Amino acid sequence: MNLYFDNSSTSFPKPQNVIDSINNFSINIGASPSRGYYDLSIKSSKILFECRELLCDFFKFDSPENIVFSYNATYAFNILLQSIVNSNIFNDIPHFLVSNLDHNCTLRPLINLKNKNKITLDIISCDQNMFLNFNELYCKITSKTKFIVISHMSNVLGNIQNIEKLSDICKKLKIFLILDIAQSAGLVNIDLTKIYFSALIFTGHKNLFSTSGIGGFIISNELLNVCDNYFLGGTGSSSSSLLSKSDMPDYFEIGTHNMIGIYSLLNGVKFINTCGLNFIYDKKKEVIINIYEQLSNINDIIIINNVLLKHQNSNLCINFKNLSPDVAAHMLNKYYGICVRSGLHCSPNTHKIINTYPLGCIRISPSIFNDVKDVNYLVSSIKKICNVSRRT
Repeated sequence: MNLYFDNSSTSFPKPQNVIDSINNFSINIGASPSRGYYDLSIKSSKILFECRELLCDFFKFDSPENIVFSYNATYAFNILLQSIVNSNIFNDIPHFLVSNLDHNCTLRPLINLKNKNKITLDIISCDQNMFLNFNELYCKITSKTKFIVISHMSNVLGNIQNIEKLSDICKKLKIFLILDIAQSAGLVNIDLTKIYFSALIFTGHKNLFSTSGIGGFIISNELLNVCDNYFLGGTGSSSSSLLSKSDMPDYFEIGTHNMIGIYSLLNGVKFINTCGLNFIYDKKKEVIINIYEQLSNINDIIIINNVLLKHQNSNLCINFKNLSPDVAAHMLNKYYGICVRSGLHCSPNTHKIINTYPLGCIRISPSIFNDVKDVNYLVSSIKKICNVSRRT
């Protein structure tokens, strides 16, 4: 038996229509888009187009050609960031701001460029409730600040940042805003008609329910104008030219698409639309609070984050008083078949803030497919491990 509580890493199980799409493409389609005039390639091209259109509708965006597919959020951010730095359009070295709750997906590429003197970088702290400190943000904005990069939702704590307020600041001060929505897409309503943004970095395999290996970014025309595509290669179009095609999305999309991933993403979004974002958000919050309330009564458990905050969802972080997080997570899996994520969750700064560095913590991240029976089994198993650790 495996009881899965690691959905902030990758959602599992997948909806049935997503599983069916993977099988359907593998068995009945199989071809690459824009690589031929035969019917299977044309079907593949239609799937690619339909996915862009559906994502536009999902995020209230009006330019499907500005949706760029990649392997995942990390690749997507690297492609975008290298294209920005490659452009040499800025008179001065551009200044970036990033949150101290951000994932290594954004922090490592930015710190690497800072160390190479290609950008300057400052890290913004959070307040006592682990939300962005806007007073500090204002203080660190200078005339050279060109970009703010923020994770919409913490992959550790599940805190959801106020992107409406952030977008107003960026619009007023003419700063490019890049949002990492890897955790929030498919859980939180993101309406691009209501916020100013420059790029959204997304991945499919979390709350959008796709298989792994598909992600990308949505880019505004304003940011597109300062990018110089860094990665070049075949696109299936304009093959007679040895120069890179400048039309979107071919400007960024090179090589063969992950069509199984794209088809699964298409059907993952359809599943979300059928359920409704509000239902998904409320169901996950209900499950997390149920776990929280039961674990609050166990003396040997340390609860780290506040899941009762209004703008929080997705994760409950805990530690055992008498066991390291890695040992406790291993015991949960070995003896009870429960899958949780332990460690630093690719966000070491977050763990330094919440005083769980260097060992990290156990992150419990349920899905809408977890029910009361699952929660009770999880809590019962944790109690049993506490009893064992107390005796040893």
